[in-house]
Amino acid sequence: MIRLYIIALAAVGLMCMAAVFVVPGVDHAAPVAVVSSKPVTKVKAETDALLLRRDRSGQFHLEASVNSNSVNFLVDTGADMLALTEDEAANLGLNLSPGDFQPVMQTASGVGYGAPVKLDEIEVAGTTLRDVDAVVVRGLSVNLLGQSVLRQLGGVELKGDTMVIRSN
Repeated sequence: MIRLYIIALAAVGLMCMAAVFVVPGVDHAAPVAVVSSKPVTKVKAETDALLLRRDRSGQFHLEASVNSNSVNFLVDTGADMLALTEDEAANLGLNLSPGDFQPVMQTASGVGYGAPVKLDEIEVAGTTLRDVDAVVVRGLSVNLLGQSVLRQLGGVELKGDTMVIRSN
């Protein structure tokens, strides 16, 4: 299990160092049909879908409910797991001691430390997931919504400057 966390945190660390999310072959300047002026939109088509618009930095953000608390995430399709900042973990009432953090990855700036946690529930795009494995990463500046959650939500598709997350 520790090996899984080490691999996941290494991937999270590498993705944190990436400044901009770029998809080869996608024209980021192409116009996109806007369903709403808000960055996050829930629409009813054939199935429910969450539409996320790319922000000025080229990334996608969404708000989710974690243990009944509103939490903002960077959607990181390259991250293996859901990763939380230390501040967010404290806001969620996850009581971590310094001894809970283990050296789990090597980054460009040194050793990366993380503490594995389990979230009671997370709700994203109308889907509620229970007993979600996550990691609290020391020094992480933004919460990351990684593949451990995205895989359970359903399909994730990029259409120009819009990310579509479809429910299962």
